[in-house]
Amino acid sequence: MSASTAPHGPLPKLTESIGTINVGALVFDGADLLDIMGPMRIFGEELTKLDIKINFISSSLEPIRTTQQVKITPDYTLDNAPKMDLFFIPGGIGTRTYVNSVDLLNKVKARVEEATWCMTVCTGAGVLAKTGLADGYNMTTNKAVFEWPVSQGPNVNWIKRARWVQDGKFVSSSGVSAGIDAALYIISEWTNLERAEAVATYIEYSWHKVAGDDPFADKYPYTRS
Repeated sequence: MSASTAPHGPLPKLTESIGTINVGALVFDGADLLDIMGPMRIFGEELTKLDIKINFISSSLEPIRTTQQVKITPDYTLDNAPKMDLFFIPGGIGTRTYVNSVDLLNKVKARVEEATWCMTVCTGAGVLAKTGLADGYNMTTNKAVFEWPVSQGPNVNWIKRARWVQDGKFVSSSGVSAGIDAALYIISEWTNLERAEAVATYIEYSWHKVAGDDPFADKYPYTRS
């Protein structure tokens, strides 16, 4: 199955009734810094000409430390955050804590269910998969550790060769920097291709516009075939 196939339809459209687009980024100890900040840099770029508010959400209001030892202070907890339009799940070793906690998984599941869009980067796909909400959907994840997210969601249709995958409300990206490509794709859907290209040009980034344009799949045994 190709990365361009979306059995559950296109990405939901952005409507004027939404107004400010609230992006809720889940953060936790052991999250990967670029997984989070790459896409947030895109969503926060004024060239999108969108009213986007970025909110960091965690299990508590205590500061978290990414794998790269950068501290992030949450704005909200999973319990008290307002409804988010886009719920974002990064990867990193800290995802293992979430898949092993029924309480945290249930809270994440509730947030994903109420959101219009959900985006994952890297092993964040494993957290979404573990909730069961992506059963039957197409998703992708980090090539270097592909087997771990797959083990969390055996009923997900995992796409090995993909920079990012869109299926219904879900947009999943592969490893780390691929989140930037996925975020640019979302901006192109919310606005238009030209505006997303303008953002990519401004940050001097070579955007992989085609979901299946994946130069890294052949570098890892599990995704080579």
